[in-house]
Amino acid sequence: MRESYWLPERLFWSAYLATRMRGQQGIPFWSRERLEKVQNLRVRKIVRFASRYVPYYMELFRAQGMRHEEFRTIEDLYRIPVLNPLQVRKNPDQFRPGRISLDTLKLVSSGTTGVPRWVHHDAVSLFNNAAHGERIRSFYPLSKGGSRNYKEAMIVAPLGSSAQEVQKYNLMKAWLPQRTRVERKYFSMLNSMDSIIKGLNEFRPDVIRAYGSGLNMLFEEVFRTGRDFHLPDLLVYAADSIAPAVKRKIKDELGIPVFSIYSCVECLQVGFECREHRGYHLNEDCYPVRIVDDHHRPLPDGATGRVIVSNLINRATVLLNYELGDEGKILPGKCGCGRTQRILSLNISRVADRLKLENGTQIHPITFAEAVYWEKDLWQHQVVQSSESEFEVFLVVAPWADRDAMKQRLATEFEKWFQGAFRFNMQFVDQIEMTPGGKQRAVVLMPTEGGYQ
Repeated sequence: MRESYWLPERLFWSAYLATRMRGQQGIPFWSRERLEKVQNLRVRKIVRFASRYVPYYMELFRAQGMRHEEFRTIEDLYRIPVLNPLQVRKNPDQFRPGRISLDTLKLVSSGTTGVPRWVHHDAVSLFNNAAHGERIRSFYPLSKGGSRNYKEAMIVAPLGSSAQEVQKYNLMKAWLPQRTRVERKYFSMLNSMDSIIKGLNEFRPDVIRAYGSGLNMLFEEVFRTGRDFHLPDLLVYAADSIAPAVKRKIKDELGIPVFSIYSCVECLQVGFECREHRGYHLNEDCYPVRIVDDHHRPLPDGATGRVIVSNLINRATVLLNYELGDEGKILPGKCGCGRTQRILSLNISRVADRLKLENGTQIHPITFAEAVYWEKDLWQHQVVQSSESEFEVFLVVAPWADRDAMKQRLATEFEKWFQGAFRFNMQFVDQIEMTPGGKQRAVVLMPTEGGYQ
């Protein structure tokens, strides 16, 4: 009975997805004129929606005397002040629409920067995201005579993994085209490398996708132990980086292509790495990017600055001129691959800091994010190593937070996750220092003679 009630909705979203998937592989080759036409149309739609229904923008337009009719092009969009993750973390409901009902999915960031965010996406955003996967599918050097059906292993953060949640949502709402179906298996980054490797050997995936640091930990273990390991056709990573030496070893000695995707919980597919490995081709029709200086003034192509992105297709959490906390530059000139999308070169070279126990076990920063996940009044956190077995935990909390109760809860969580392996000293502070690029590091290890541990 329930299925029959859902049938019209499933038919609608199935048709919507099929329509959106058509021609996706050709969009990266569009002319700039065609791209800007679609981009500007979406600017007008999202600004009109935000100014009518989203509290933050309704108040902003009233206070500054702006009207949505004034916003016609992507350049007009830049009149809206730049947002940062902490603003959204503190007041998430200000960026969600009122007086209108949307079918949404709530996603959570990994929290590895120390500012976990909860972002809602509507069905239009999620199914467009699914369609955008077609833009990079041709990059996959798959076997099986060119078949698009393949096995993919996802090594994910266990914080209600966005990838898992999106897949479940899409499968519930629509029938996916047969040619795009993927047999997926998920592995938690909090599991031991031994159990992950055993699971991968049993599953034998064609593609492995993970955080860059997750792949780094995996292949460090493989190279260190020399154990048997099923070699996939492709590795895809996001969020952070793989150490250059490990990446070279994977490509040169194992012959596995390695590509990266630029994504975040706020904008699910900002861009994808070019075959030329110069940077990320940007999905500008949905997520226009610009580079600004420390005072949010625009910078020319080739100049390094802060990355600002707008999500033109998500109405459930509306984020326009949003500072991701990354540094990068737009590369001038055309790409040798023939794609017309601009290329973003990011300054992401650091592999996520990992804690190493005396027995050789490594702890990923996501473990700390797990430990503080349920603290709704905790706005930021940072863990700084002060000795081999002691850490300072800095906390930025809401003014109304019960600090004593929070310290007790966190002490219990740390004991559960770390079982007395470290000592923690928790301190409440007004703010946490950012990196020069505006990024916060959730974990700062004690420096050694050779750099950081």
